[in-house]
Amino acid sequence: MTLELALIIIVVFTISTLLKGWSGFGTNLIAIPVLAIYLGYEYVEAVIIVVSVNLFVNITMLVENKKFNIKSLENIKVLVIFGLIFHIVGVILLKGLDAHILKIIAGSLIILTVINKGSKIKFKIKNKEKYYIPVGIFSGLFNGMAGLGGLPVLLLLSNSDMEKEDFKTTLVSYFLIMNIIAVITYSVGGFYTSYIFLNIGIVVLFAIAGAMIGVYLSRRVSDKGFQTGLLFVLFFMGASMIYNALF
Repeated sequence: MTLELALIIIVVFTISTLLKGWSGFGTNLIAIPVLAIYLGYEYVEAVIIVVSVNLFVNITMLVENKKFNIKSLENIKVLVIFGLIFHIVGVILLKGLDAHILKIIAGSLIILTVINKGSKIKFKIKNKEKYYIPVGIFSGLFNGMAGLGGLPVLLLLSNSDMEKEDFKTTLVSYFLIMNIIAVITYSVGGFYTSYIFLNIGIVVLFAIAGAMIGVYLSRRVSDKGFQTGLLFVLFFMGASMIYNALF
């Protein structure tokens, strides 16, 4: 790895985790496309690096927030169980599917998120519990094969009546559980290499610092303009993934 590449991925992870610290999501949606499209990483490498770094970021955010305990997951335990089961199926697909197909799936998911978050047409989910099984299934599949398992959960919870802080804590708690099972399954599946460990080691402290800056800003700065800018960035990333896969 060159010094130039190391500096670039440090900047990418610092910015993407800052967005995660501010909004509760963002690392996977930005870092995976940048690594896989613009920096020459294999798609599988990009997914594993980002998911692994996110494990440390999620732990740090939950410790800082002082709200995580195992009981906080009881309300979404059905979602978690189905997410964990189908994550394994997703990992199998990650090994078997062509990278172009994975990029199209990932890009489409990112754009769907942008449309949902940016559209003035909103739908309110009153009994979100009845959607836990299908959302858990899709979340697990997307987490295993694309590193984007949080998107179905994000869509479900953001259209429910959860308060902002509860939404962020629940989302990050779910991400943590999915990160842990992802790291375990990637390890068992033999995905980790010395190069992947090198990348994780280079960026992890900067990623944590970026997330903490994002958490600090989220409590002190209005996020209306920030959210608009974030959606533009995410749309560009999703479109780039699809374009790269097709052409």
